[in-house]
Amino acid sequence: MSFKYKLCFAALATAALAAPAGAAMTVGTFVERANGIRSLGFAAMLTPDFQVLKGEAAEASAALRAENRQRIAAKKPPLACIPEGESVGIEEMIDSLAALPADYQRRPLKDGYARVIAAKFPCR
Repeated sequence: MSFKYKLCFAALATAALAAPAGAAMTVGTFVERANGIRSLGFAAMLTPDFQVLKGEAAEASAALRAENRQRIAAKKPPLACIPEGESVGIEEMIDSLAALPADYQRRPLKDGYARVIAAKFPCR
């Protein structure tokens, strides 16, 4: 086995351990990648990164909705109280995620979404 082959194998093994299959994207990674295509305007929707980010955002939102349903079923207060027809736009969400403290930048995207939504739509 050549050195080049061993080096390539080691890099792939390290990458696989660092980001296991199904691992959630972190807030920081999401913001970094979103800001990377943000300047493209509508053309951003044609990039492969847009589809990845869109999928990550959809997964985070679905996980939050499921967690909220579980909390309500368990008679616990919901994470947020979003008025009917209200939402957070993607630009506002990216800016709000970017403004989260450094420790949140390493957390899963779902956690960042939860913090942003809870701050914007607190339950009173």
